[in-house]
Amino acid sequence: MKARFSVKQLGKKRPFIDAKEIEIDINQNEEYQLKDLLTQVVIQQVTEFNQKIDDHANNKSLFTFFQENEIENEAQTGRVRFGDIFNNKKANPEKAIETVLWAFFDGLIAVFIDDVQIEKLENPIMLKENSLITFVRLTFLVGI
Repeated sequence: MKARFSVKQLGKKRPFIDAKEIEIDINQNEEYQLKDLLTQVVIQQVTEFNQKIDDHANNKSLFTFFQENEIENEAQTGRVRFGDIFNNKKANPEKAIETVLWAFFDGLIAVFIDDVQIEKLENPIMLKENSLITFVRLTFLVGI
């Protein structure tokens, strides 16, 4: 099923990731728990990250060229990057899943599905085609 997700951070005007479309292994109109959704999103993102590392290792080039639309997409994020990967260590899916579940449990991220906040990992969720999943990175204020 196709879904969209966005990553936002408090205090920032632009989203870190804005409505990126992903393919996840969840069936429409079936009930799942939030932890199932988080697991699927993490697996998809880790696979994509590891694939970029493999592609970069196989296509080493002296020069990097951008198409005009690629420059425009990069400019929307506020900077144009050449996509160089300086750390070629692949991500571990099991460790990434554990990290995101702990981050949710510790209150470091909030999850919204179609503008409805999901507050517990065991909460049932229903996804529709092109549902918008929003992750908000939360930070704590510390003072003296």
